[in-house]
Amino acid sequence: MEFESIILRFRDLVTESEDTINKHKAVIDQHGYVWWAWWKKGNEKLPVEAFSAFSTYAKGQNKEVFLMDSGQAKLYKATCCGIELSADRECPSPECDKTPEYYRDQKYYAWFKFTAIEEYPADILREYTYVQVDKLFIEEKSNYTKFYRKRLYGINELIQQNRTVWFVRKHLEKDPDHEIVLLDANIFEPKDFSTKYFETGRNTLLWLSDLHFGSDKAYKINKKDRTDVVTLTEHIKQAFTGLPNIGGLIVSGDITSLGEDQGFVDAKDFITDLNRELTQPLSSENIIFCPGNHDLKRIDDVLGDRPPEKVSAHATSSAAYRAFYHTIQKCNPNEYLASGKKLLMRSGRTVEIVALNSLILQQYKDFEGHGYLSQEQLDFVSKNMGWQQTDNSSTIRIAIMHHHYLPTCFAEQVDVKRPSSVVYDAERLMAWLTKYNIRFLLHGHKHQTFISSIGRYPDAGIEKLGEMKNINIIGMGGTGAKGCENKFAVINFEMNCLTIEFYSIYNDNTEAGKLVQKASFSI
Repeated sequence: MEFESIILRFRDLVTESEDTINKHKAVIDQHGYVWWAWWKKGNEKLPVEAFSAFSTYAKGQNKEVFLMDSGQAKLYKATCCGIELSADRECPSPECDKTPEYYRDQKYYAWFKFTAIEEYPADILREYTYVQVDKLFIEEKSNYTKFYRKRLYGINELIQQNRTVWFVRKHLEKDPDHEIVLLDANIFEPKDFSTKYFETGRNTLLWLSDLHFGSDKAYKINKKDRTDVVTLTEHIKQAFTGLPNIGGLIVSGDITSLGEDQGFVDAKDFITDLNRELTQPLSSENIIFCPGNHDLKRIDDVLGDRPPEKVSAHATSSAAYRAFYHTIQKCNPNEYLASGKKLLMRSGRTVEIVALNSLILQQYKDFEGHGYLSQEQLDFVSKNMGWQQTDNSSTIRIAIMHHHYLPTCFAEQVDVKRPSSVVYDAERLMAWLTKYNIRFLLHGHKHQTFISSIGRYPDAGIEKLGEMKNINIIGMGGTGAKGCENKFAVINFEMNCLTIEFYSIYNDNTEAGKLVQKASFSI
């Protein structure tokens, strides 16, 4: 065993009075030891051989393990007397009563047994050198070769590395001694499609839809010196106490009522107001939205004989939306008004979300409100997300659009001259979702909560259907639309489960906002 000690990364995201370290020390004080879970990032896997070797060594003589809080740049030393792990799956705590209550029922890939934890001067890290253990990474190829066999320079050098564990040995005189600074470790160039994962530090995303900002908005955006006004942000915060710790925002269209400048100004002001409540403010990397039929203006034009696949949203119909997109995303939208984000959740889950524009026909006469995507747009999105080259089954892929895929109303208004607004190329979309293993399709539009699942075989021929894939189709309802029940949702990502909670809010303040529905999905 070339390494002599281990450094485990964590980030203290709970309240000061009940922080991670104190919760574990309280269990030690009561029982003499505590179990500490190791969580992995999306690019990591369980280093079975390294952990097993260290566990055997620690059981014979207690070994030092360091705990590094990346949020507060603090270092702790723990006395380890063993590690429990399963080679191929997550496992529960070996002893629930010897585990802090807040995560004693959860499963993780490894559990460290500590008999003592104490804060320690970070300078001690200078006594150690990095050891290479490539089995930690999924591809068994490390991106950190420049660090190996080099003296550890300090805690900030650790923080900038996108990993959860380091293997180290005592420093030797011959080891190189210099600092490495990854200048681009946390710098993201704004793009309509992310090229790398943004670390949210959280497990939850806030999902809104059909806000209808503008002259017809249902909620106030800010108080403007009036104490009696309850803003939309306050309504959400009162219903969902975990709002300060969300890791991103999804909006599935109809940001405005009329596609006019004022509606988008209101939307920008709302995001500013929302950010005041968040521990980690929203940025261009963890906000994703798509246009709704109220966000683009209709123009006096006729589609005629032009194939829908060759049509993209005209600048004249989407100018205000494009300006808003540039303000929030810090870049110009592409011709399809589509985008994609890559997120790394605190649980270690990687999440990829694409926003599709279902309004390709929106601006044309007699097509207002009818959904259509086009093969060109879908190919454009999958190419820019890198999905045509990779098939990452461990990543949760989500698509959002405004129009509904399945009928959500009990009965549509019968009008032979006006077809319903379910997307015209629905089967094309479903084949695309199946091909790229997109597990969830989120939408708005009908102002009704809707949850369903479709099972579909991949296109592999009749004789070789393969394994059926399930796509979960979920409608959020309307967050700010008048004349309907207003809702928002919170999506929570754990290692094996995705949970969506739906909350009702009331703009007339007749009732307090509350949780009204919850759905869980295995992932």
